[in-house]
Amino acid sequence: MKVLVAAALVFVAADASAQASPQYPSCNLQAQRALRGDTGGSITDPRQAHISMRANILQADLSTARKARHLTQAVAGQLYRRVETVRAGANGYTKKQGFLSAGEVASYDRELNAVAMQVCGRADASKARLSVESDSDYLQHRAATLNNRIDSAFRQHHLTRKSADELRLAVGQVQTEAGHLQTVKGTISRPDADRMNQKLTDVERILTHQP
Repeated sequence: MKVLVAAALVFVAADASAQASPQYPSCNLQAQRALRGDTGGSITDPRQAHISMRANILQADLSTARKARHLTQAVAGQLYRRVETVRAGANGYTKKQGFLSAGEVASYDRELNAVAMQVCGRADASKARLSVESDSDYLQHRAATLNNRIDSAFRQHHLTRKSADELRLAVGQVQTEAGHLQTVKGTISRPDADRMNQKLTDVERILTHQP
């Protein structure tokens, strides 16, 4: 009798664990970040296609999680709208610029990662969070890379001293603001991160002589 009760408790615990940490495709962040979508129709840029495919998979998982009662209707709806905001932002930038920059797609990937961590449950989220770079870390890393490119372009006489100084100033402003927001608020809001990423994209466009 005791053996049966113990076995039943183990089964219930295992079942509860499985329900608390469901394995949806969007939970594999490494695989999701490596996705390549197809261009066609309104999808004209490979990075836009990547975001679109991730959004489709994540929204399908949200629907499955809602039907399985792993998420409430209210939470699922809120997360679904966050994914739609990412999709709309990626489409908007692509339409405006003709492409998505590496910084923009990385920012959108992080927002989709944040939604995925909520879908996948607390256990998976804590593990996944370790591999997710913060907006502040990303902005600082991207800024440092751009500063190296500016220095290289100046040494190779592709930039005048005045132009190089102006670009360094723009990059430095992003570094200062990102560091300040992270220190004061402990995080960087999505609008602020997008705005600073756009400023770095403007610098990158000049370095690559894009119109």
